[in-house]
Amino acid sequence: MKARLGIAFFGIIEILIGGITLAAVSLSLIQGTSAKPPEVLAFVIVTSLISLSLGIGVLKHSLHSYHMLLFFATVVILSKVLIFAKIMSLSGELETAIPAHFKNIISIIYHSLLIYFFSRPQVKKEFGERRNVLFSIKLPFIK
Repeated sequence: MKARLGIAFFGIIEILIGGITLAAVSLSLIQGTSAKPPEVLAFVIVTSLISLSLGIGVLKHSLHSYHMLLFFATVVILSKVLIFAKIMSLSGELETAIPAHFKNIISIIYHSLLIYFFSRPQVKKEFGERRNVLFSIKLPFIK
């Protein structure tokens, strides 16, 4: 029961992140107020569609969506760590009114919780995942 509620929670959050972002970008394009360069706009649209799709897939208990969600969460965490280490920086056009530092911390916390939750045996069972791996790499803390 707890696993299903958590799956629904993260699935809905992903749908909201993708849906709200896509709606906001679409509205700014319709109103002609988008100041983002085309390549930044394409990136934001693609990532919002991925988030929306993964949220729907997770709610449908798709094993493929499960794997992709864990993969992208790991990529997001790695990118945020690289940003904090000043090894990588994002274009100013991706920034919004919310301070980047605050968004990055929240993102690391959210994606870490997501990886932790979806790595639990009860949740894996819900998706039909029988392997003790994360991206086909054996988890070091599970026998």
